Amino acid sequence: MRVPEPGSEELPPGREAAFAAVMTAVYALGAQLHVDRGDEEVTRHTSSGAEEALIDILRGMHDLRVAMGDGARPVGEGDG
Repeated sequence: MRVPEPGSEELPPGREAAFAAVMTAVYALGAQLHVDRGDEEVTRHTSSGAEEALIDILRGMHDLRVAMGDGARPVGEGDG
């Protein structure tokens, strides 16, 4: 993967991860507010949104590291 060119429609991976972090916070706060109100259905929806956004953070950070040339090392490499 490469870092997108300026002006492209694809977000750079670091910016995508940052946006996902904001959305994780929004969904998590929403889930807490709805659970406090006893609204289980909306709580389930917002909890799912928070989990999906959290996965997007991890994926975006991994993509950023790969774009920088810091791809994942094999397990055990550099461990000792």
